[in-house]
Amino acid sequence: MPMSSAMDLPLDAAPQERYVFKPSYGSSHHWALGRLTGSVEGSRVLDIGAGGGGIGRSILPEGPSQLVAVEIDPRAQAGLRDTYGEVYASIEPLAGREFDTVVLLDVLEHMADPFGFLEQLERLIAPGGKILISVPNVAHWSVRFSLLFGRFEYRSRGILDRTHLQFFSRRRFRQMCSSLPSCSIETMGASIEPVELVLPRWSVRNPLFAFMSRVRVGVAKLLPGLMAYQHLAVLRRDR
Repeated sequence: MPMSSAMDLPLDAAPQERYVFKPSYGSSHHWALGRLTGSVEGSRVLDIGAGGGGIGRSILPEGPSQLVAVEIDPRAQAGLRDTYGEVYASIEPLAGREFDTVVLLDVLEHMADPFGFLEQLERLIAPGGKILISVPNVAHWSVRFSLLFGRFEYRSRGILDRTHLQFFSRRRFRQMCSSLPSCSIETMGASIEPVELVLPRWSVRNPLFAFMSRVRVGVAKLLPGLMAYQHLAVLRRDR
């Protein structure tokens, strides 16, 4: 992550270690939970790239009728089975099924063909169902600033994660979200940098930090191409 080399981890670290659950205000997880809370009771939810299972644990008390995880790393799969009713390594075993909500947070940038994956995923969305997507913004100010000094250095997580195969600007993200013929973009949003991961705990637990987080989110929404840490979108399948 560009903010601090102290956040680097070994390449062989498990997903639940590399991609920690971040429900703090302004994060993609906070954004996703804001759209899931109060709407998943009795519904079918598919969490792709579930990692440590933070999303699943947060919505499980609401009583979804189905809570299914897709996680490619076997080390993470074992820890997910206590929360999710079903855990798979890919979406292939789910062919022929439909889900009301699909959570797809920070997954598409790891794929060789994210456009093709979305086309496959489209078949799993029930009419009126939705997809929650987040991808990192390669045009974020921190990356631009590094490029200004001739630096483009990969790290173990963050925007320049070593495992990223794709990079998204706001324009390319919108193009991808618009590529599904049966889905339309319901909303687009922006997340902010998770500075709480590198700051002392006392400095983030006060009203001033909460106020500044809201200001930062407002600026990211106003100037997403430059200030969004991640691009966010809700796609809705047409009825």
